[in-house]
Amino acid sequence: MIDTDGPTFRVGRIAGTAARLPYILRLPVSGEGRIFLATRETWPRGTDLFCYQVPSWPDEADVVDEVPVEACWRVGAAVHLVLRRRTNRRSLFVWTKKGDRTLVFWRSDATMRKARPGIRVPLARAFGERIAIAVDVGERYPWRFSGRGATTERRRLPVGDYALLRDDEIVAVVERKTPADFASAAVGGQLGLALAELGQVRHAALVIEGRLSDVLKSADRVKPGWLLNVVAALQAEHAGVSWMFAETRQLAEEWAYRWLAAAARIDAPRAVPLLERAIGEVPAAYGGRPRMLDASARRSLLVQEAGAGTVWTSRAAAARCGVTQVTAVADLAALVREGRLAIVGRGRARTYVAVRPTARS
Repeated sequence: MIDTDGPTFRVGRIAGTAARLPYILRLPVSGEGRIFLATRETWPRGTDLFCYQVPSWPDEADVVDEVPVEACWRVGAAVHLVLRRRTNRRSLFVWTKKGDRTLVFWRSDATMRKARPGIRVPLARAFGERIAIAVDVGERYPWRFSGRGATTERRRLPVGDYALLRDDEIVAVVERKTPADFASAAVGGQLGLALAELGQVRHAALVIEGRLSDVLKSADRVKPGWLLNVVAALQAEHAGVSWMFAETRQLAEEWAYRWLAAAARIDAPRAVPLLERAIGEVPAAYGGRPRMLDASARRSLLVQEAGAGTVWTSRAAAARCGVTQVTAVADLAALVREGRLAIVGRGRARTYVAVRPTARS
């Protein structure tokens, strides 16, 4: 077997075999290592190609093609491949489930155009799954997602108004604004702070229950051009947050449900085992952002680590929990009121330590 350390896409064939999948592919996935797949052809030209993942490159496989890789990276349960050549450059490998079986499909530009990928990509087919949506207790008139495949639960969320949680970690979040709320927050500066917090979550979106023109009409005592500058600057600065102007409340609710369902599919637990490698951790590209926990989970974490000897400051607690310093101060104050933490010092020297049980005589 020929082997190199360069970032190359390799295609091999087992000579003389009558196997249904005679070709072997080697994908050098950034941050993850090499993945090996058996398939029927050397490139998906007319239709998608089914692939079967194998543990290693077979010794008997002869190399028939080797091309430098421009980029190869994973997004959720899909691997994108871009080759350094003029034709047949881009393709996509999608991992999906059918019952207990894991299926892999290899797609090219040509096959994706025929299949209308926005509708038929295997990753995006099953948006009808029932999802559980956490609704912030501060929402006075919340969306109810009636008639859709969703259940709702009222919780105090550290960021956003609607979220998907997994093991108390927020993996997707939606912030809802009316045009008037959006304009006021943009002018007053609160929107920039909210977007910064949203950006700490793996999947985050801002949806406005109106059109951009409605936002401009709602702004008092500011010129439309100035407000457009603010909106454009916020979008550029917080590129990791998706934005949607949804025209009506009903359309905003419908879009938010579908967006959360799509995020649930991309972030499904079935994708994680495909990322686990000998290093024993998930690559930063998939889950390297800080965990965004709800209030109960954050406070339990702070108490547990304080009991192990950690002396908290509000800044350290904010960094540990992936929230703003204002939120961390509120968490620490609540734990002091509950008698679980004690304050040491004053002013800028204030710290928080675990409350030790008193010895009884």
